[in-house]
Amino acid sequence: MAKKRAVSRNQSERMTRAERIDLARIRDMHPLLPPDMAESMVTQAALGLQRNHHSPGVELHMAIESEPLRCALTWPAADLGTLEQYDSRRITEDGAEAIALAVAHKTRAWRVIRRMQPGNYADWLLEHRDSGVKKLVAFEVGGTDHGSIEKCLGVELAQVAKSIDVDQRWAGVVGFRRPEAALRSVEADS
Repeated sequence: MAKKRAVSRNQSERMTRAERIDLARIRDMHPLLPPDMAESMVTQAALGLQRNHHSPGVELHMAIESEPLRCALTWPAADLGTLEQYDSRRITEDGAEAIALAVAHKTRAWRVIRRMQPGNYADWLLEHRDSGVKKLVAFEVGGTDHGSIEKCLGVELAQVAKSIDVDQRWAGVVGFRRPEAALRSVEADS
């Protein structure tokens, strides 16, 4: 019974910390992101959400290691009149990265160190502190406008599992049709 209370309390604390995610504050969450990159990612997230008829303040459904959470997701509104000027795939991919990085920071307190290069099997190298010790996280991100985020999550987990020289391997997937995000570690998927 004591274990159940601890899980419930932890769930409550995580919900309190994640009641609202504001994409406009992505550089506060990840100060090493270059300003122009952060702005572009947030604009593309806004376009991805708005083209699916969502407005700032929409409820974001999350699954962190399969634990269900939800919060409000806000962002600076984008001009949908410019939508045709963007690559639809980049909107989904870059927008998913903005949302996944914000969720990772809000729920796990991770911060970007740098973008990973091709051949590293992950999009981002993140860090967190565990009992004062810096831990490195390989983070692979995907996004979808259609279909199951679970299917996409399996693909991203298989890729990030090949990453080396890190302490943890995680994947994150964002769905734009129904605003949702899932983050899962390779270890939890095994």
